[in-house]
Amino acid sequence: MKKILYIIADLLIAALLAGAYVLQYFAKRKLGMNRWIVFKISKVRETLPIETLRYAAAAAALALAVLVVVLYVRRRKSYQKIVLPMIIVTAALAAGYLLFTIYFSQERFRAYYLMLPLIGLANAVQLGKTFAAMKFCKVSES
Repeated sequence: MKKILYIIADLLIAALLAGAYVLQYFAKRKLGMNRWIVFKISKVRETLPIETLRYAAAAAALALAVLVVVLYVRRRKSYQKIVLPMIIVTAALAAGYLLFTIYFSQERFRAYYLMLPLIGLANAVQLGKTFAAMKFCKVSES
């Protein structure tokens, strides 16, 4: 059952990252999509403090990724070998999310503000999967 949930989580992460790419692809290729994105982002900017939210989300994802790494380093020997690749992917995804948030803007990626939640949600799913693996994939002490 755990393996099935891990596979579903991996497929969800891949779908979210692919969705972010598809949004950017169609924003560049289709003028109607580009206009719709500009209209929706202008409406969102009026109602939400979007700059504060994007940095807060990136900081939270990075803090949780650091927490995962610290928890792993403390009890390295009590986890199965499958946990280490999950930790590496989690750290890489969190670092990529932070770099994407800081380095890029709407001028470089037209669908930037629509891509951020998708990448952040992929990061959250990966963090949840890694926390679950750390909880359930322990070496039996016999």
